Amino acid sequence: MNRYCARLVNALLTLATVLLVAVPARAGEGPFAFIYTLDLQPKGTFQFEQWEYLQAGQSQGDYLFLTNRSEIEYGFKNWFQIGLYINTEYTYAYQNGVDGTTGGPGTNIDPNSDPFSPYSSFRFKSISFENIVRLMNPYTDAFGFGLYFEPAIGPYGYELEWKFLFQKNFLDDRLVLAANIVLETEQEWRSGTTEYASVIDTIIGASYRFADKWSLGVEARNHREFSGQAFNSPEHSAYFIGPTIHYSSEKWWATLGWRHQLPWTQAFNDDQQSVIVNGQIFGGEHAGDEIMLRVGIPFKLPWR
Repeated sequence: MNRYCARLVNALLTLATVLLVAVPARAGEGPFAFIYTLDLQPKGTFQFEQWEYLQAGQSQGDYLFLTNRSEIEYGFKNWFQIGLYINTEYTYAYQNGVDGTTGGPGTNIDPNSDPFSPYSSFRFKSISFENIVRLMNPYTDAFGFGLYFEPAIGPYGYELEWKFLFQKNFLDDRLVLAANIVLETEQEWRSGTTEYASVIDTIIGASYRFADKWSLGVEARNHREFSGQAFNSPEHSAYFIGPTIHYSSEKWWATLGWRHQLPWTQAFNDDQQSVIVNGQIFGGEHAGDEIMLRVGIPFKLPWR
């Protein structure tokens, strides 16, 4: 991994270590970094949640893409949760393309600029509004099932995201199996053009609470991308897998996860095939590694 990626990864791991060891966390939170579970906010309570999602490393050169999501969640009903996100992004790239040019996810490079120059930017991306409805409770029903909907809009485009949430608990709720099926459609304005895309993500995971406040698990992802907003033409299918660790107690919680891209990518056109190296896809699509740090602080308003 290049020096820029290594420095940022080390900083995130240091922050995670401090939070996981020194800060108490809230019991009952979902133990996954990337998967949504059905452990919703109780009615009338709030939670602040911070997400730090790093995509790092491409076929060569220097590349990192950090997405920051700051959210306030509210338990509108015990079975219905809403949330408001502020989303920002930081990108650094330098000669990371398969052909030695600069680019990658999160970049918005002027087509008239030098394609071999370093690129760096920090920008406000969007505001998004989360809605989660729990239709079946994994603690009282045979399994858990819920629906998720999140629209997002910003100066560079908009997204609509739907999720089907599944959860099954075993061994007195110490073992949690969960899955999300994600459908996403987006319009993005970049480099003077408008791009349309749609996505089907399937994410599955298992987590085991091996100590009073600690859980350890694994998460796997299959990402299938299409051109157009209606899943018109398949472009590629990529796979990721990696471990997750979660710590929780009464006041705070924190989760750290890492996924590595597996050399199993399928490309469905020549453009996508041209950015595959050793079975992994790069270009404007993915990085080699994905790291997620989530920290949550539940609270109530003082006058409630």
